[in-house]
Amino acid sequence: MKQARRSLYAVALLFLLFMMQQFGLMDSLISKMEGIEWWVYLVIAGILFSGFQAFTISRQDREADEEWTEKQGEIYIRRMNAEKERRHPKKDSKAIH
Repeated sequence: MKQARRSLYAVALLFLLFMMQQFGLMDSLISKMEGIEWWVYLVIAGILFSGFQAFTISRQDREADEEWTEKQGEIYIRRMNAEKERRHPKKDSKAIH
């Protein structure tokens, strides 16, 4: 699913760039980009990469926290059930007769 979404985004971006080229919008954009120093592009790429990594790591951290919480909840429920069984043992039907 993620791969398909990424592919769709890439195709949409390429289509957008193609349409900009066809309407002549790329020439003015390229001429403006030629005036910017090369290191500015590196800084922008670093900022984008850093943001992507922060997003990815926060998502992984959230998933790990949810998994840990679910495990702890299961342990708590098992302990509650064990305590309930300890306090209220099942009565043997044969012992009554």
